Amino acid sequence: MSRFLTAFRISLLAVVLASFTTAVTAAASPIRQLTETEAANLRPTWSPDHSRIAFQSNRDGAYHIYVMDADGKNTKQVSSGDNVDDRHPTWSPDGKFIAVDSGDTSRREIWVIELATQRRTQITHTEAFTSFPSWSPDGKRIAFYVYRGGTMDLWTTGRDGTGTVQMTNGLASEQQSQCTFACHAARWSPESTRLAFSDGDLTHVLVLSAVANTGAAPTVISPDGERNHFPVYLKDGTIVYVSEHLSLDQSWTDLWLVDPNNSGQRTEVAKGILAQGPFEFTNDGTELLFASPRSGNFEIYAVTLDADGKSALATSQYPSGAVIPAQRASTPSILPGLSPEAYIFLAVALFALIAEILYRVLRRRRLAAR
Repeated sequence: MSRFLTAFRISLLAVVLASFTTAVTAAASPIRQLTETEAANLRPTWSPDHSRIAFQSNRDGAYHIYVMDADGKNTKQVSSGDNVDDRHPTWSPDGKFIAVDSGDTSRREIWVIELATQRRTQITHTEAFTSFPSWSPDGKRIAFYVYRGGTMDLWTTGRDGTGTVQMTNGLASEQQSQCTFACHAARWSPESTRLAFSDGDLTHVLVLSAVANTGAAPTVISPDGERNHFPVYLKDGTIVYVSEHLSLDQSWTDLWLVDPNNSGQRTEVAKGILAQGPFEFTNDGTELLFASPRSGNFEIYAVTLDADGKSALATSQYPSGAVIPAQRASTPSILPGLSPEAYIFLAVALFALIAEILYRVLRRRRLAAR
């Protein structure tokens, strides 16, 4: 009997140690959670030197802009106000300013916020729904989308709001049942001469000359028969974009790298990512930044795109079709990650341990009674 109980104690210890090993492994995931709030934290974007991250959050009511260090520390609020709703931040190339779109559900304009003073300057006056600013690498122009009268198009303007130019004509139209709500900012090439963006059907990635009044049509750089969007230029002039896959019970994305000068060739960056984007990349494409509700509400995450990072991005915490619980997945349970069989074995081992304790207590009482 004593040997049997000793074996159970050893098994119990092994199960407990295994559970703590699981917890440590989960904590050491290559996916780094950078925010932890009860609010929605969205649209993260790296500063030009990748030392800071700007994002929007509704932690104090309306959406305002926050800046934090690249490791998630030293968060600072840079816009505020009950009547201010700022979204979709983009950094100036010198890291001193952030452009946002601000307004309400019917009208928005592009504003520039000086980080040192939080002084705000309105640079567009479209009297329409203007959104998703994108700063050119040379700092001279800002691209954005304008929606009015059932049509959405891409525009650019000077840093001070002068020299505004409409770049597309009927990019997305409600009459054609296309998406007229911009989902992601257009992206500038490193030399500030071209813009990459998605078409109105969100199925193709397009590249267009950023030189005004050229009259050139956008060039398609992604294949037919896919749902491709969210392009991002890297420092070497290549583009990373997302292929999105949707099914009844799950959705995932693939990442592709393409040279816009040779759009017939593309290279797989990562496949089967269980996050929908949009994604932000470092200039060399080695790190990825994104927002995700994987913890129960939207938080911001970063991951290095090595083998471990790609594997972690393709791993779901929940089975297909499961409802994500309201509690935070980042807070480990006492014994996380155990199978039902392990819990049964653990219960039996605990019962045996309790039985042994009771047996020893009763035996001592009997001996004392003699």
